[in-house]
Amino acid sequence: MIETLGCKVNHYESQGLATGFREAGWEVVRQGPLEAVVINSCAVTAEAGRQSLQSVRRALKRYPGALVAVTGCEVVADPEKVSAINDIGAIFGNRGKKDLVEYLTRQLSATSGDYFMNEPVGILGELEIDLLRADCKRGRSRVVVKVQDGCNSFCRYCMIPYLRGRCRSLDPEKVLVECGELVANGFQEVVLTGIHLGRYGDDAGKSFSLTSLLQQLTEKFPALRIRLGSLQPHEITPEIIGMLLDPEVSVCEHLHLSLQSGSDRVLGAMGRPYRRPEIEDVFARLAPGAGRLAIGTDLITGFSAETESAFAETYALIKASPLTYLHVFPYSPRRGTVAASWPDRVSAKEKRFRAQELAALGRKKREQFAQDNIGKPLRILLETCRDKSPVGPAWFGHSRNYLPTLVPVAEVPAGLKAGKEIIVVPRALENNYLLAAEV
Repeated sequence: MIETLGCKVNHYESQGLATGFREAGWEVVRQGPLEAVVINSCAVTAEAGRQSLQSVRRALKRYPGALVAVTGCEVVADPEKVSAINDIGAIFGNRGKKDLVEYLTRQLSATSGDYFMNEPVGILGELEIDLLRADCKRGRSRVVVKVQDGCNSFCRYCMIPYLRGRCRSLDPEKVLVECGELVANGFQEVVLTGIHLGRYGDDAGKSFSLTSLLQQLTEKFPALRIRLGSLQPHEITPEIIGMLLDPEVSVCEHLHLSLQSGSDRVLGAMGRPYRRPEIEDVFARLAPGAGRLAIGTDLITGFSAETESAFAETYALIKASPLTYLHVFPYSPRRGTVAASWPDRVSAKEKRFRAQELAALGRKKREQFAQDNIGKPLRILLETCRDKSPVGPAWFGHSRNYLPTLVPVAEVPAGLKAGKEIIVVPRALENNYLLAAEV
């Protein structure tokens, strides 16, 4: 079993590990009895690190006879804390992920069942971008494709550059080959992801870019739905906006912005490379997609520099924006970052209050966006068939603008399987799902 915490890149690498285990002759399952458990950890925040260690302890308790291996960012961020947990069978940093399958296969094939490693492997260095590629034959709907890794930004609250290394980009030709294999195996949608996706191509002297990659993908695979990972405001080119707004182009009408704040004071203290005018500019350029273009963002509340007036600036900007959903996180200082040594000027209670205020605003925006799409044709990718739902047996899927939708089985042509795209007209909204009765 592989348990994954954190970002889409981590999930992609877990798929790569699963591919390696299968090729080595092992079966990857989701529940016991188990011979091994791999925890692919996250350390983007102090809370994420705590949850990762909690998952390790839970696995050791739940599967006492299994070899428990820990890998990922928390191993790199705090190797001593991971090593202090008794009875872990293997500890591998991000660079060490490439050796994890071979090591576990050797250990599990040994006659002795005494598994214990107290020295982490692969802490220093970077995982090569073209390693741990995932199996292209499993699944039939949406799949993540990792095209970039690492970050050069060194924001003052963030450890990611230290955990993931510098920017590395997968060669466009290799991306095209992988997407071609996915299409040949029936996949209908790919999600392009990276640690800092907007910097795709920077390490290659800008001989290619995210914009040029999208142009190549849409030309070669005009029927393949292409969904973008997170971008910063200054990384969104006119060409990308044009593709997002053009219904004839296969880039999905869905964009996630990594904003963190709407206050120049806070953005400057964080070390972010943009300010409020760039945010307002990208909102204005995306305005023609209002009602159809899903735009989400990440926000941090209670950062050390966030005064009451700074939070008010952020709230006002977000309220007036075309954003359709929000991911909100109270700030938690991460040991090893520049900001961790600063005085924490915002109380935990106030951080939670501000997070709740923004989360409530986000719920209103999400609901309004869903309401705006009732009665309009949506292209839904069928993902799973559910026996029980608010409309009885139904297909579940997401629209191109990422609205979760339920379609009664009786309304779907017989013989359709997961991974097929259909056009539906939603008639109502219930429990955050669009309910579609017309196909």
